Amino acid sequence: MLKIFFQNIYGKLKKVDVELAFWVSAFAYLIYIDPFSEGHLTLCGFKLLGFESCPGCGLGKSISFLFHGDFSSSIKSHPLGIFGLVVISYRITKLIYKNYINPIKSLEVYNG
Repeated sequence: MLKIFFQNIYGKLKKVDVELAFWVSAFAYLIYIDPFSEGHLTLCGFKLLGFESCPGCGLGKSISFLFHGDFSSSIKSHPLGIFGLVVISYRITKLIYKNYINPIKSLEVYNG
């Protein structure tokens, strides 16, 4: 009975696209945080080691500024923030299309 329970959970988890969940939750976090404050959650190795600046943190902060409508601060924080937002948005769109809108056609392409 326990084996069937775990097989059921595994079957449902297998259908969840981890990359899509990661990017959507990252965008949700960047929308939620206040980019002007320094006291937000960080998983950055550079920040945890005591470095003041990190290119990745600048990119995340830049995208957060874009979500809050502050374009000049976004460009000052990282010049590639707009490009990063466009690329990640495109990736999210492709993952949604591949997994949920047209999953059969995506399988046909991979099977030949």
